[in-house]
Amino acid sequence: MSREVELDVKAVDLSDEEAKEGTDTITSATNSNKKRRKRSSVWDDFKPLSGENFEDGRDRAECIKCGHVYKADSSINGTGSLRRHLMICPKRENKDALQMILGANELVMRDRKVDQDIVRDKITRLIIRHELPLVFVEYEEFRDLISYLFPDYSHISKNTQMNEIVKYYNMEGKRIKDLLNSFNGKLSLTSDLWASITNDIYISLTVHYIDKDWVLHKKLLRFCIMPPPHTCVHICDMVSKMLCEWGIEQKLFSITLDDASADLGFVELLKTNLNLKNALVCSGYFFHNRCCSHILNIIVQDGLKCIDETVLLVRSSITYVKAFQVRKVQFLEICKQLGISSTKGLHADVSTRWNSTYQMLESALFYRRVFENLQLMDTNYRDCPDSSQWLRIEKLTSFLQPFNEITVLLSSSKYPTSNLYFHNVWKIHKSLLEEVSHGQNFMKQMAEEMKKKFDKYWGHYSVILAIALVFDPRYKLGFVDWALNKISQLDPSAFEMSIRVKSGLYRLFNEYKSMDGQETPATLSNPGGTSSSGALSDLAEFLRFNSMLLVDKRGKSQLDVYLEEPKIPFTEHYHEFDVLSYWKTNGSKYPDVARMARDVLAIPVSTIASESTFSAGGQVIDKYRSKLLPSAAEAFICLRDWMFDVDFRGRC
Repeated sequence: MSREVELDVKAVDLSDEEAKEGTDTITSATNSNKKRRKRSSVWDDFKPLSGENFEDGRDRAECIKCGHVYKADSSINGTGSLRRHLMICPKRENKDALQMILGANELVMRDRKVDQDIVRDKITRLIIRHELPLVFVEYEEFRDLISYLFPDYSHISKNTQMNEIVKYYNMEGKRIKDLLNSFNGKLSLTSDLWASITNDIYISLTVHYIDKDWVLHKKLLRFCIMPPPHTCVHICDMVSKMLCEWGIEQKLFSITLDDASADLGFVELLKTNLNLKNALVCSGYFFHNRCCSHILNIIVQDGLKCIDETVLLVRSSITYVKAFQVRKVQFLEICKQLGISSTKGLHADVSTRWNSTYQMLESALFYRRVFENLQLMDTNYRDCPDSSQWLRIEKLTSFLQPFNEITVLLSSSKYPTSNLYFHNVWKIHKSLLEEVSHGQNFMKQMAEEMKKKFDKYWGHYSVILAIALVFDPRYKLGFVDWALNKISQLDPSAFEMSIRVKSGLYRLFNEYKSMDGQETPATLSNPGGTSSSGALSDLAEFLRFNSMLLVDKRGKSQLDVYLEEPKIPFTEHYHEFDVLSYWKTNGSKYPDVARMARDVLAIPVSTIASESTFSAGGQVIDKYRSKLLPSAAEAFICLRDWMFDVDFRGRC
């Protein structure tokens, strides 16, 4: 005889009147012999039993597998107890188990079916994204978890998992190669060298471009061992092979590098080789760009060598507070008494990072009153700056602040930075000229040393990066002329720079106008697309013909028309202006100018993209995985960049 489990759970408590009213409703439904149709999927596993066989007259449900009986009167009892039974039924084997899935308002059951390939794909993506070791798939706890969730899953070894990663690497690499080969615009590169924990030298090569939808992209092409010797000739051979492998030799616009001597020699050799193949725009005049973040670091580091004695007092003060825990507690207590928030860090500087000195001075100024009170309470503390010295610190911090902001602004690969170069470098130039000419004595020597380095690297600015500002419709060429004229009294060579920028702009425009057949306005709106019909070919030919007519009756070119149109006014949120959105909307008005803008705005002004790869490399090739094969490390790092576009912060 079947066992009966009396479970009578009601979802809602009823008052006496409601209960009476409910009983009347049930009696009425019973008398009319109207039965509800059972729609729940649980009835696939239960047999309904009529209430006529039971003393209380209520319907039951009997489990088909084990024979348990539950109350199942549709007017009183729900199906919750039946669902719960399915999860604990002793006669239901794992292979027949049902997966309970929480829907919007109810639980739905379905048979579990495991796709081995999908599970492996998810595990592979997990390992790549979070840089997990390959042996992760052999962890006992991980295997227990997967077996519990998917009993039929076949586990794999770490070697098989590596094969899965290599398969993904080859597949994604082919996809990106096809994408770059079908791209009709120009590509810009960044490259750098890095020494791993195993003392192996790695070279990275990253490509930057703006697609048909005016979205900026970066793709890490290679991250591999650079065999010795690391001379400019061997680096050139290595990079040339990479370019051939990816099939992009004829698509290059520029390359951004650090200022190492080997880099300077290598880029000249590479430019010569590419010019022999007629592969560069304007014979490579705009090909080489120096990393702005690296140059800023050199400029400020030279200036800090002439550091004022007041900075030494700040450094000693912070060292004094951080030396013992009792002093830290005392410092925090003074903050509390003065009502000063103690959440801001008290930073000490390091010799290799100039911006750490700026952060040290900034934090010291924030806690100025605390230091002054600490001097009154602690007789052993004798390095607190006096009021005149605090004023010097304020002046120095204010002077260094733009350098710090510009370094952060230009050190990104998530938005265009080439159009940000000229305005910010000009502000630095102007600031240095003013300090050298009219600055206070304690600042003048520092500014003079910084000015020497500025003249060495940026004395003539970068013509192509100055041109990039012209493609910002808020500035155009007028701002370049105005800015250089403003500093011409302090630096007469500024006049010559203005002439070079305008000359370079028209030289580049004429080069793009002469690129017949390489990219028409039609392919600009659909790069990589092909025409399969005669109608589309005719349309492309018409658009190409029409672009040649975009010259007004006075003989003005597209570039002249663009430059003479009114500038877009600055708004309160001017720093949020999206220059790519502007060209996406207005590019069809000047197709030749738009093609030129797209390639120039894609130029990175720093090597942060390549250096961020080394940050990732340092996490993959660490002391615990130092035996990882270089090919495996490359697959890991490139895949993470391709699949997740993770942006690491490099060190400049």
